[in-house]
Amino acid sequence: MTSFAKTSEWLKRWRAWLAGAVVLLLLILFFPFQSSIVPLWQVRVIDEAGSAVRGINVTEHWQHYLIESDGHEEMRQTDESGIVAFPARTVRAGLVTRWVDAVLNVVQQREKARFDPYASLVIWGSRDHETAVAVYTPATAPQDKVIIHRIR
Repeated sequence: MTSFAKTSEWLKRWRAWLAGAVVLLLLILFFPFQSSIVPLWQVRVIDEAGSAVRGINVTEHWQHYLIESDGHEEMRQTDESGIVAFPARTVRAGLVTRWVDAVLNVVQQREKARFDPYASLVIWGSRDHETAVAVYTPATAPQDKVIIHRIR
């Protein structure tokens, strides 16, 4: 085999390896990895006496500030035991999307820019009870009980 043939064979292997590496890199950069915003959130709403508050509205708000420009919300009512549950909230985005969104976030929001997930519950809609809010702190378990105060 001539040195030209050896060089040609080596170049073919190198191009195949390089093409594979480029495809792998693109997959890693653009694959939509899943991120958790808030896990399953089940909460029991009670009054100061410890009695379940039935049929009160509970609205969950959530957003991943790095990836999403708009927030989401869903309203449910507590059951007979004062319990309401919301499913885990997740979002998917690739690394490139996350980097671009981070830069745009800083450019648009400057020092007010946020990059973290956010979730909260607002308990509302009862003539007999005050409105209450519970805020989820990432990397902790969501609050499992909210005490709301009676007005009357």
